[in-house]
Amino acid sequence: MQLPAPGWSPLTEGYWRSAGEGRFVVQKCSDCGVHRWPPAWVCYSCHSMRWDWDELPGIGVVFSYTWADERPLSDRIPLYNIAIVELDGTKGEPVRIMTRVVGADREALRVGMPVEVTFEKFDDELSIPFFKIRS
Repeated sequence: MQLPAPGWSPLTEGYWRSAGEGRFVVQKCSDCGVHRWPPAWVCYSCHSMRWDWDELPGIGVVFSYTWADERPLSDRIPLYNIAIVELDGTKGEPVRIMTRVVGADREALRVGMPVEVTFEKFDDELSIPFFKIRS
């Protein structure tokens, strides 16, 4: 069973299209340079409505995590973690993104653990950015 594709809007289209190309981007204010996540129409810092997508190296650390102990749709879907990753290379308030750390088991995953982005192909156009433990 395959999960449904993530939906996107004019606000998030650049993020999903970049992921499909294997690039990790977050929103950046065109006026003050602050990065932000989740995407928003207005900058929280200077209130500008001008923004673009900025490619980041896709590295960071696990800020927090939990494990989903219930299978949402089917017993064929393995148990998984839900993690908050604090990204390196951003300006402004720390940018934290909700994601999954793939390939990590309960004993290995820890707060402060270095991680890096990896892309899982969903279909011909879409890839989902997840993170994996950085070696």
